[in-house]
Amino acid sequence: MTSVSAHLSTSGPTATAPALTGSPWSRWSAAWTKQAAQITSRADATVTVIPAAGGPPGFSYPTAAEIHIDADLIADPTIADPRRPAHRSKVPVAYGVLLHECAHVIHSTWNPPPDVPPVVREAALLLEESRVESRYRDTRPRDRRWLRRAITHIIDPADTPTDTLWSAAYAAGLLLARVDAKILYPADVRTPRRMITKVLGRKLLNGLRGIWREAQTVGDTDTARMIDLGERWCRLLGIDPTASPDLPADDAVTSTIAAAIAAALDAILHNPADTPEPRSGGPRTDVPGIRVDTDVPITWAERAPADAERHAANRLTALLRRARHREPARTREPSTAPPGRLRTCAAVTLAAQRASGASPTAQPWQRTVRRPVPDPELTVGILIDASGSMTDFAKPMSSAAWIVAQAATRAGATTATLAYGDRITVLIPPGRRPTTVRDMHADAGTERFVEACAEAERLLHLSTPGTARLLVVVSDGHYVNPDESQATITRLHHTGCAVLWLAPANKSWPARTYEHTTTVTVDDPTTCVNLIGHAAIDALNRA
Repeated sequence: MTSVSAHLSTSGPTATAPALTGSPWSRWSAAWTKQAAQITSRADATVTVIPAAGGPPGFSYPTAAEIHIDADLIADPTIADPRRPAHRSKVPVAYGVLLHECAHVIHSTWNPPPDVPPVVREAALLLEESRVESRYRDTRPRDRRWLRRAITHIIDPADTPTDTLWSAAYAAGLLLARVDAKILYPADVRTPRRMITKVLGRKLLNGLRGIWREAQTVGDTDTARMIDLGERWCRLLGIDPTASPDLPADDAVTSTIAAAIAAALDAILHNPADTPEPRSGGPRTDVPGIRVDTDVPITWAERAPADAERHAANRLTALLRRARHREPARTREPSTAPPGRLRTCAAVTLAAQRASGASPTAQPWQRTVRRPVPDPELTVGILIDASGSMTDFAKPMSSAAWIVAQAATRAGATTATLAYGDRITVLIPPGRRPTTVRDMHADAGTERFVEACAEAERLLHLSTPGTARLLVVVSDGHYVNPDESQATITRLHHTGCAVLWLAPANKSWPARTYEHTTTVTVDDPTTCVNLIGHAAIDALNRA
């Protein structure tokens, strides 16, 4: 689920806007900077229009009045003259995103204090989305249509997870709240309203509605009240805002979704699989053609996924689907008749041909044609380190693998999950979706990482060009033969396979890092889903 501005940053720009001199988007940046300065009454306002390479459609730094818009929403820089008012009808979605970010610059003048629990901050910023649009509409009601076009285009109800209390409430805060803000019409949210009500029930939904309607009346500088509303939102959903991020998964689930946002997107360091039953002694074959030795077996305990894990998988699924999606290609073609742009020279030639009695061949019109582009194929391999050094992180390690496998499979990727220690075990063969979480027992005496990579390559063809390929490794990286491991990673990298390394946060035993990997040390689980999504985007861009 993509918010029109879950990309609001309340801290400030981390880097200056890229120089756009000579860019085909420089005209748009200059014209929209002028418009943003007028709308926000901020002479220092700046707008940068540039392709976001899979990033958010728009984001802003209200304090610095800095706005970024994804040029892919416009697609063709020559589609219109951004200095003329008429250009808005040519790019209604992009213009709506611009107005949304202007609303943040004008009205998002409060900042959540650093000591606010992450789950409360998330809830308060969710309420901020409809609040700023409601306040903006009070002064510029005619801009409603542009905001509506942006929201209905960017937030796809089909990709709106509503299978848990938190995700259903989040969807309500993004969509239903905008009906009360008079941005969307009731008909716009008929389908998601039905799905949301089924999960939350009318009583709980009415309670949440009371909170977001109150938020829409809050002043722009009233930080305390927005934080209070965020806490009320959490408590109404049964989430303890003070829950510790370090609770083990079984305990954190007592408040279901508190595990999901607050810390529980530990959900990205969480679990595996779905098929073979663990046994001890003797070799066996779990998958036709795949021999799995179990002289020292890798074992696990199966359980149903927690709400936190399902919520994290939903978020990652949406990121991967967006990463795979390709907008229709725009090509210019000549035409003998409108619509399109009149080419003067060709029109003169056509007139001359007709006047001379010659067969008219000139095509004086030029129009842009959109043709569908197939989504690229994505292959994701997941390797789980089951050696003894991972014992303390076995549960979150297992949970991470399950979330990645579940999300990748639901997003249409080809996946396989393997565990490696003294032996290699195929947990999820290609073509199988994980159903249960397997909490691994990390007690192997060594780790056969190189052999695990070879088996993943054999199953998924990770070194074969033609598809986007991503290998996710869940490990501390402490191997008997690190040089061989590095050589294997380097070889995969040179074939175009991206490698994402999820390492446990252990201050007394820091993880070993390797070149040509995107390494994430998991001590702030709420960032992990986005990082995995961005790694998948990088892999797709290499395809």
